[in-house]
Amino acid sequence: MKHRTFAIASTVVLFLAAGVVAGLALFSTVVAHALVPDVPDAVAYLPADSEAVFGINVQAFLQSEVYARIQQKHGDKIGQDLAEFTAKTGVNPRTDIDYIVAGGRSLSDMKGSGAVIAIGRFNSAAITTFISSQANPIKVDYNGASVLMIPEAEGSKVEKGIAFLSENVVAMGTLDALKSVLDVKKGGKPSVMQNPTLEPLIRSLDPREMFWFAGDASNILAKAPTTTPLGSSVSAIQTIVGTLRLTDAVDGKVTVTARDKESAQKLADVARGLVALGQLASDKNPEIGELLKGLSIANETGNKITLTIHFSYDVLEKLEQSRPAVMKKVV
Repeated sequence: MKHRTFAIASTVVLFLAAGVVAGLALFSTVVAHALVPDVPDAVAYLPADSEAVFGINVQAFLQSEVYARIQQKHGDKIGQDLAEFTAKTGVNPRTDIDYIVAGGRSLSDMKGSGAVIAIGRFNSAAITTFISSQANPIKVDYNGASVLMIPEAEGSKVEKGIAFLSENVVAMGTLDALKSVLDVKKGGKPSVMQNPTLEPLIRSLDPREMFWFAGDASNILAKAPTTTPLGSSVSAIQTIVGTLRLTDAVDGKVTVTARDKESAQKLADVARGLVALGQLASDKNPEIGELLKGLSIANETGNKITLTIHFSYDVLEKLEQSRPAVMKKVV
């Protein structure tokens, strides 16, 4: 990757959840300690029409054993580039980002729209200067805030932008998504915390969890193709909420609410069948079998089912090590 390309990509990816986690895992050499904001405070600017929200407790990830392992394995690869990026932008992902939240919704063409919000400490002047030195951003003033829309590398498209909500909160997304966030901040539009479906799910979550998500799946999954392994059972899912934690093991819990008790039973039976088939086919790859053994599906009262996840992190590392050999066999 060329240095200029890396610098531009780092600015954009910085505020994308997956990119932030990957960057922290690869780049960081110091574990930072910071107060974690309450989940409702972190999602307060997401619009009420969001159909799914998720969060990453960045500091919990930084302090995890998994992070320490990844740091030991990859930490020195591009640390120099990160140091230069931090010097120019005033943003050090390992110490300046506390929490990442995002919200989105499906559109009629099966595409999605949403915004990512980073909570931490940001030098807006330094970031703006850096972006301007790498590209020709288009400034859009909206609802008392400035949005910087960043052209793609070839300059033909301008789809993503950054809005500074404060020195502690930065949002990224399409212009429409950022306008929705700014409308909520201004008080002109309702927040996701006023969404009758998502609000109770979000409040049920523990902000100390490393990763969490909640979704109103009724609209999204109703459009899912019936030819998938789960078939028409998927369309019966109404809501989904879950958490994931990485230590020396991978632990998670996902609770699905179906349309009714019968739908929940069918969905649980199909999921158990898929897990059993996977275990039968795991002779050629024992790690897959170990992973599937860590999945447990249970029916709760009424129309809820719960998927519990627990397996050693070593299983993931073994899968990563065996991937080239598996790919060679396939080829």
